[in-house]
Formats: sequence, C-alpha cells, structure tokens
Amino acid sequence: MKIPVSGRPAAPSGAWDAVRAAVQQEDAAATAALVARLTDEERREVARELPGHLARLRDPGRGRSIWSADANLGWTEAMRIAGAGTIAGAAAVAAWLCRRDFRRFWQEPDDVPYILQVVAGRPAEWQADLAVRLALRLRGTDDDSSRSVRLAVELLRRTGTEPPAHDPLTLAWIAAWPADPGDAPLLDTMLPRVFSAEGVGRLLRGDEERPARLAALAASGRISRALLLDGCVSRFLRGGTAADLRFFVRLHEALAPSAGEVAERRRDYAALLPAAPANVAELALKRLRALGGPEPEEAREAVEGLLFRAEGKLVRAGLIWLERLVRDHPGDLDGYAPALATALMCETGEARDRAARLALKHAARFTPDGAAAIRDAVALLPPGEGVALAEAFGGDPVPAAPESRFASDPLPPVPEPAPMPAPVATPAELLRLRPSDADWLSTERWLDGFVRLAAGVRQALTEALVTAAGLLRVRDYWRRPWWHPELWATAMAKELGDPGIERRTAESVLDGDRPATVEERIPEAGHTKLSLRMPLRRYAEVYQALIDGALPPYLLATPTHLSGRLDAGELVERLEGYERDGGEPLPVDLEQALLRLSRTAPAEVAARAARLTSEAGRAVARLLSGERAEPRVELRWEEGPNGPRVRPVVSWDGTGITVLEGEMPPTRPRETLGPLLPVLAAHRDVAASLTVDTLRSCAPYSTPEADALTALVTAQGPAGPGMGLLAAETLCLGREEAVPRLLELAASGGLGEETGRQLAALLRDDETRWEYRSYSPAGVLRALEELARRGAHREVWEVMAGLLTVYLPGPGGRATSTHTRMMRLAADVAGWAGARGALEPVAELAGRGRVTGLVREARRLHAVLTA
Repeated sequence: MKIPVSGRPAAPSGAWDAVRAAVQQEDAAATAALVARLTDEERREVARELPGHLARLRDPGRGRSIWSADANLGWTEAMRIAGAGTIAGAAAVAAWLCRRDFRRFWQEPDDVPYILQVVAGRPAEWQADLAVRLALRLRGTDDDSSRSVRLAVELLRRTGTEPPAHDPLTLAWIAAWPADPGDAPLLDTMLPRVFSAEGVGRLLRGDEERPARLAALAASGRISRALLLDGCVSRFLRGGTAADLRFFVRLHEALAPSAGEVAERRRDYAALLPAAPANVAELALKRLRALGGPEPEEAREAVEGLLFRAEGKLVRAGLIWLERLVRDHPGDLDGYAPALATALMCETGEARDRAARLALKHAARFTPDGAAAIRDAVALLPPGEGVALAEAFGGDPVPAAPESRFASDPLPPVPEPAPMPAPVATPAELLRLRPSDADWLSTERWLDGFVRLAAGVRQALTEALVTAAGLLRVRDYWRRPWWHPELWATAMAKELGDPGIERRTAESVLDGDRPATVEERIPEAGHTKLSLRMPLRRYAEVYQALIDGALPPYLLATPTHLSGRLDAGELVERLEGYERDGGEPLPVDLEQALLRLSRTAPAEVAARAARLTSEAGRAVARLLSGERAEPRVELRWEEGPNGPRVRPVVSWDGTGITVLEGEMPPTRPRETLGPLLPVLAAHRDVAASLTVDTLRSCAPYSTPEADALTALVTAQGPAGPGMGLLAAETLCLGREEAVPRLLELAASGGLGEETGRQLAALLRDDETRWEYRSYSPAGVLRALEELARRGAHREVWEVMAGLLTVYLPGPGGRATSTHTRMMRLAADVAGWAGARGALEPVAELAGRGRVTGLVREARRLHAVLTA
C-alpha cells in the first residue's frame, strides 16, 4: 500500500506546529519534506513533543474492533517519519520505529522511502548503528512487519554495514526473498547464513521453486556452487527432521553434484548413513553408489550404518550392498561379521531372514573369531529364528514359544431398552407435558395422550385445554411453516374447543392473502431435520383428522420402549382393535409404526398378524413373516470446502415405506443420533448414516456423540455403512470408554466387514494430511486386539476382513509397517475365530516370490483361511 505524495507543505510559524499539522493531515510526504529542512534546534523541539502527541493520537482508537482499527491509524506513518528524522540517538530512533502503537492490523503503507529520506543527512556511523539496531530487533516471525524488514535490510545495504549474526534477521531476509533470489539485497553476505540459522528449514520446507533458481544462479557463476554444496552437506550433518531438511535436499538434488564433487565429500556422505533422516540418508546412499569403488573399510562402515537404520528400504539397500561386498571379497569374511550381526538384530523379520540366509550361505568363510560375532547374535534373535544359525555357528537360540490356547470372556448381554412410561390417563396429566422439538419423548406422549383422551373424555379434555387454546392467535393461521410441536398442539386445543374454526378461518382473507393449509404449514424437508419433521407430520395428520371428524381412538406408532421400539405384540393388538371397531389407520402414523416395529416376534404374535384382514394388518404380517426388504444405504465421499466429507444416500424403493420419499434431500440440516433413532428404531443403520456427515463437515471435525453407540445397541436393524463409519471413527479416536461400548455393539451384531471398510476409508483419508494426521493405526489395532481378547474375536475378524480387502496395497503399491501389523493381527484373530475362506488380496500377497514381513504374515493368514 503506497502513501500518497503531497505537494510542498505550507509551514506554520513554529517547527512543531508545522510537523503536527502534517501529521494531523496524515500526510507522510509532507512530514518527510518538513523534517528534512529542520535545523538541529527545531529537531530537538519536535522530538520533545512527539511522545505526548502520540498519547493524544492513540487514545481515540482504544477499544475499537480490529476490523475498523486501521481507519483510525492514518497518522502512524507520519509519526514514524517525524521521530526517525528528529530523535537524536540511533537507539531511541530504533525503539521509536518499533513501537507497537504504530502497528497496523491489516495493510501497512510503505513509509520506508520517507524514513530513508529523513535519516539520509545523519552521519554514516549513526546510520550504520541504526541499521544494526533495527536488524537485531527482528524476531524472524510473523510479528515482524514487512516494512521493518525492508528498512533494516536497505539501511544495511546503503551503509555497507556487516549484518549482525542474528538468526531472526536471516529468517526475515529469507521471508522477504524476491521471486528471483539473485535480486535479493545482501545476497553474498546472507546466503551462507541460510545453512546455519535455526528455523530456516521449517520456513522453507514447502518451497519447491527456489532450489532450482539457486542452482541456476550457481551455474551462471553469480553465486558459488561450492558454497551451496558445502552448505547443504553441513546442514545435513547438523541434523534435524526430514521435513526441516526437505528444502536442502531439493537444493542438493537441483545442484546434481558431479562424481568429483561427491568424492571430495565422500566421508561426509558416509557419515550421514547411520542417523540422518531417511530423505537425507537416501540422497547420500544414491551419491555414494554412483561414485563406485569405495575403499573396503569405508564400504563396511557405510553398510553397518545402513543396517542400523529402522527404515526397511535403507536396511534392504544395506543388505544388498553387503551381499555384493561378501561375494566380491577374496579372503575370509571376518571383517563383515559385525555388519552381519547388526543385520540379524534388525527390527524387520525380512531383514533378519535375509541376513541369516547370507550368513548360512558363506558360513565356511568365517574363522572362529568371525563366527563368534554371529554366535553372540544367535541368542538375541526372536524365539524360533536362530535354530539354523546355531547349527552352523553354535550358540543358544531362543526356542519358539509354545502356541497358547486362545480363551476369551463371553460377549456382554445386549441391554434391553427401558419401557415407555404408562400412557397419559387424565387431562391434568396431559397439561403437565410440554411438546417440544428438543424433547421427543414429551412430544410423543402428548400426541398419544391427546388422541386417547379426545376419544374417551373429550369434554373434560376440552375444558382442560381452554387456556392453551387461547394462546393461538388468528394471524397464526396465515403463518407458514409451523416449526414447533407446541403451535400444533395449541391449534388442536383450539379446534377441540371451537369445532370448525380451521374451516371458517380458511374462508377468510387477511391483507389480500388466504390462510395456509394444514399441509403448507409443515416445514419443508430441505429445511427441517427428519427427527423433527416426522413428529410434525404426525401432529399435522392428527390435527387434520380432528378437523375432519376422523380422529382414531388411539395411535398405532406410539413406541413401547424408550429406544423408540414398538413391540410386535402391541402393534398387532392395536390393529386387531382397529379392525374390530372399523377404524382406519392414519397413513403417516401407520408407516411410523412400521419404521419402529420390532424385528423379533413370538410365533404366536406372527400367527395373529397373519389373521389380520386390513391392508395395514397385511403389511405388518409381511414384516413379521420375514419378508422385510431393507433400504439401500450408501456413503459417498466428496470433496468439500474444508476437505473430504461424507454424504449419505438412502433409497427406500421396494421396502413398502413411502412416507420417507423426498424426506432426505442432499442439502438438509444436520442430524444427531439421539432424537433420530426413535423415528427409525428398527433401521439403526439408516439413522446412523444420516448423522455421519457431521463427522466430516467442518474443521476440526466433530466426534460421535458420547452415547451414540449405546443408543445403537438398543435399536434394531442390520449394520451397514452408517454404523460402520461411526464404529470406525470411535476406534480411531482411541477413547478409553470406547471398548466397552464397542463390545456391546458387537454383541448386538453391529460390528462387521462394513466397519473394516469404513475404517480403511478413514485411515486413507487421514494419511493425506501428512504431519497433521489425527489417527494412530497402532492405537486402532490395539483396540481391535483388546476387543478380540474380550470376546469379540469373531466380530473383529469380520472387521479385519473388510479392512484388509480395501486397505492392503495392490501389485506395485507401497507396503508399510502398518500393513504388516494389520496382517499379523488378522492372522491371530482368524485363528481364534476359526475363520475359513480365502481373501483375494491376502492370497495375492501370500503368492509373491519376495519374502517380506508382510508376505510372511499374509502366508500365515492364508494358511489359516484355507486349512
């Protein structure tokens, strides 16, 4: 942001009056011109007045919102310029320029040229002192304003002063790099410091362009190629994380050092192999390999360094190199015995197996002294691995542990949901209930009580609801929609006490508009949660039946349990009463009853249902006979503004349920499981799927409700993607209370292959976040193992089968230690569960020729599944 340049100021009589007037006009150019012409005495006069005037300027802006604060800070640049040109000491000027009072919240106008103008007349030593002091005040963080950095660097450049050895100055200088580093001021002085200053790697870790440009500058001779190479290697030797060294790795590779340049630094590259981060060690290994022909002693040291690593790729490279050295060495192999012993101590079974085969192949080429190193390692091998080596070299191998018999506790019983309270029996009891969109139980009981009392004691009910009826205003009939159950209840009370009021009002006109119909007062599906819209539709249906004089004696859908479940025997009994009395079910009420209908029923209840003759009775009989078509549930992962999100898609085609057609549009308010499950008590996976979008719709992501799994346990219906994702998310979060709840879910049939598939989706999504990952695969596997050992081994096997099918790397894919640990747990659990039936991805891995830890575990699992 540039400051407008004014014309030559008309100076008032006094120096301070003139400067104050320019400041008041927020005219930086005029202030600079005035200050540049002041005498020494006038400068001292202005300098004395500045602190007091700053306090007067600052006070009116106190307490302002940061959104509007800059509107009151237009004077700051003029005040900075005035102080820089009149305050005597360099230290005082530096303190003045860095005052927080002058900080803008948003854009900072560029006053650097004016400050350079007003200090240009100061002595050279004074300017150099100011340059150093300003540089030392930099902190190398976002708190440094860009103009502070530009001013310090430009003063250093103009005065020719040696920049102070101050890491924050280096960071600030880097942050202000132009697109072409060759245009950066002080390049020759500051560039060597890039390789030594703390924090540079973190600042530049995402920079992918400047390495190539620096290499191009080196190729043109503008900067020293040796400086860049030595700087990179010295930075590698100092250590750091892989991320913080990423920029220097890119720069090194952009320089592409020649064989001669690598040879000059051979010892340094070799020193990087044992402990440098993997990306640096791989770089060093590549350069040393390309060099070829190292001295035997150097080669042995390099190999031993690689074999100390934890990364399988580097250990594998070290073993391949060791194999070549052993093959080409003419004499005994005692010099390589320490390297082989190190390889036998590797963490990965693949490396140990390869080292053991190499040692056995060349056992005859070791003298007793060399064999002793191998013999000492035998006793340290895992159980069962050192038998063959002991036969060749001696030693005491650890015997394989006897296979222990698996024993687990039984799964906990599935808790039975608590029963509903007794139906409302009197008008006085009904008055104590308040239907509310925040309390599904009170809303449900009020509607049931109203219908029953209207059929049994209508006059008493009418009298009891007189006060409630008076709360409905005439204008309410024109409102649309009616969002809350209370308003519908008030309208029912009004219609009960004044029959026909709805129809009479429908013939009225208010402000040229007719009243809304009952149907128009129901909120649209796209604007209302299903957990609220279904109760509102039932209230509207009962209200319309009251208007039409067709109110039934009782409702069908009122649940028998607090979970929302409706016992089959109770629904059959209600339908028998309807058929006996000639009653007609209300359509929405009937389908709500079917959505809640228990999935289990005694044979006697099913037989009674089969004898029902009404259409509603036949629908219930079909469900109880086992002819229940399930809705299709799909979870679609889509890219949203805050990353991937999950969108549920549910189809009720072929289920006989029509009341939910159009009730689940793609854009709708987000649901929570607590109030939704009572609506879908027999379809818990549908309920779960309609709530999972809340897990991945914002940053940071929300988490499953604390009691969500417990609620799912007491609901009914097969498990599917929705429950799978909720269970998988619970596993990933790793909470202590998760395992007991997952055990209950397993007992209810809620854990299965779909949980594994959704777990794979979560872990893969999390892997894309790199250092911002939220989940621990190791923690997930520990939780699954605990579940298996506590009785859910069959269910955990199904989870592992679903997980492996999706998560394992295919041909050409990169395997990690996480895959190996998963396969190891799957092999254990499959044995515990007595699982049978080959899995294609496991069979493919088991058939690979190259033996790795993953392949070894895949073969073990495949043997269990095909036994």
